[in-house]
Amino acid sequence: MTATGHALPRSLADALRQFDDDNLADLLTARPDLLHPVPSDFTALATRATSGPSVSRCLDSLTALDLFVLSTATRLCGDAAVSLPDLTEVSVAEISPDARGDVTTSIRRLRSLALLWGSSTAVRAIHPVREAMADVTPPTWPLAQLTWTRVMDQVEVDEQAGGHAHSAIAQLRDLIEAWSSEPPGVLRSGGLAIRDFAAAIRLLNTDAPTAALSIELAHAAGLLADDQEERPTWTPTDAFDLWEEATAPTQWVSLAVAWLSMPRLPSLATERTNVLANELDRKAVIGLRLAVLSLLGEAPVGALVDPASISAVLNDRQPRRAGQLREQAIRATLAEGLLLGMLVGGALSSPARALLTDAPKDREARAAAAMTAAMPAEVDHVLIQADMTIIAPGPVAPGLGAALSRVADIESRGHATVYRISESSLQRALESGWDAAQIRGVLAEASTTGLPQPLAYLIDDTARRHGAVRVGTASSYLRCDNEATISGILTDRRLRNLDLARIADTVIVSQAPSAELISGLRAAGYAPAAEAPDGTIVVRNPRQHRSASPRHRKPAASRTDPRTLVSAAIKGLRAGDRAANAPRRTTIAGPAGVSQVKATTSTAIVAALRTAIVEATPVWIGYADTDGTATEQIIDPIRLAGGTVTAFDHRTEQVRGFMVARISGVAVLENEG
Repeated sequence: MTATGHALPRSLADALRQFDDDNLADLLTARPDLLHPVPSDFTALATRATSGPSVSRCLDSLTALDLFVLSTATRLCGDAAVSLPDLTEVSVAEISPDARGDVTTSIRRLRSLALLWGSSTAVRAIHPVREAMADVTPPTWPLAQLTWTRVMDQVEVDEQAGGHAHSAIAQLRDLIEAWSSEPPGVLRSGGLAIRDFAAAIRLLNTDAPTAALSIELAHAAGLLADDQEERPTWTPTDAFDLWEEATAPTQWVSLAVAWLSMPRLPSLATERTNVLANELDRKAVIGLRLAVLSLLGEAPVGALVDPASISAVLNDRQPRRAGQLREQAIRATLAEGLLLGMLVGGALSSPARALLTDAPKDREARAAAAMTAAMPAEVDHVLIQADMTIIAPGPVAPGLGAALSRVADIESRGHATVYRISESSLQRALESGWDAAQIRGVLAEASTTGLPQPLAYLIDDTARRHGAVRVGTASSYLRCDNEATISGILTDRRLRNLDLARIADTVIVSQAPSAELISGLRAAGYAPAAEAPDGTIVVRNPRQHRSASPRHRKPAASRTDPRTLVSAAIKGLRAGDRAANAPRRTTIAGPAGVSQVKATTSTAIVAALRTAIVEATPVWIGYADTDGTATEQIIDPIRLAGGTVTAFDHRTEQVRGFMVARISGVAVLENEG
């Protein structure tokens, strides 16, 4: 870790200077906050590493054993150094003789994180940790381990996960298609009204946590958004149309990726929760969810992990993050992961393992392929029974599912989905533009048992009555050619709250909005249809309401490979130290005799810089200083964002920023020397 020898460094900065490049890379990788902005030299690095926020963030990542060893070091050393054998012996004596190897490893880790520093024989703790290390008790020994109730065959796990995934997709699709024609309003607080949430629960025939997960997932995946109108509504985005046309495994991957980065716990929702409200965001949830999933990945394949052991292990590994929120995150991750097909009884599915892999390249494609194998085969036929129910003996194909959702309501879900046809569901199909013949044709084509006679009668009777009473907007009006029906409506006591008034033999007006008038008439047993100003029946297009897909910021080019930034930062630290200790010298723009860098377009400049970042190669640039002087310089580009390229400048041997607008051209450096 440090140079051999027994002389104690004078300061933390001196100790960091003795780190080799691999140790520095480990430090900057484990504590990424030290990189932003890139420190100019080791003194600046030591100052930042001992700042309160940075130290607190680092302590949050320590295990219970690490915290106790660090606490012991602060207690023993005071203002002097403590020998490594003494620190080891005292720590082992208070924990267990069997903990010697783990204590030695912990001391090594604390030194690599710059929380302890010193020589090869003695160390001392940095000052900011002393107050934070009060009242740290020895960890229980042996340390907590994951336990599981049993181990399932992974094929069985994947089969169950595939069924849950298909159900989650179907529920979300049903919800958004319903909101396509009648989108709910947005509250002033930005959430969904409780009555609209209750309606969604009834629509999906499920409970509040499951409905909340579908709604929040749709929003997180960019399929649902506030349309920003004068009277805003939660409206499906144009991205939903593309998502709906994709294959089921691809649909699942987009939902799973959105869930992994969603800062909410929708499974904690109750019927009184304002889902989609801004105050539900908790950024810490993302890290807690990933910690649970990462821990489950350590268990044997197919192991049904005990939730209590998850909490115990995480309390050992990151005790400073223990609390109510983490317990909620554990429960929510297991519940939501099951509904989404990521988990089955605490065991990760194969598609989930593919998404959680450390190799980001093609992981979404691998997850989709794994889910393709896991999902059950879709059915393209149903059984229609005389009691007005439709039984789908398996996952329904998207096209058939959309048609069934238009003419029937889901009564129960599971391995077989049960739909129920009613007069109100048939009215919904008629309002969408279908007529009786189309409804019969769709059902007859999908059914293997034919169309029962009672259902055919119900379809014809509902279609004949549909539109006999028509509602338009005055505040609203109602007209009907049958004067007896008009008289019956006027005297119906159930409609008194609609403020009806007859203005002609066949016309009634109301102070209620047309939507409220239609709802009241239906509740009273009538079958109204909405009417356009020209007298035609309004057809509700399921895709009538769409909002623009939310834009997501693209990550900076360097974020794909943080090792490039770490390598450049180490080079800058070494150069900064040399520059601070070397006599002042005059810097030049570049070696004499170098040909002028040709001026190019801004597009070509940006493209060349991005290529240099990806390939980690130095380049020549033509650059205009603040005084207008044009120079040629060698730089190692690190990242490009906000109109500035961060790079290691070979002229000043520092990491600094260059404004892209001042770069006149970029040329490949054939020979750096």
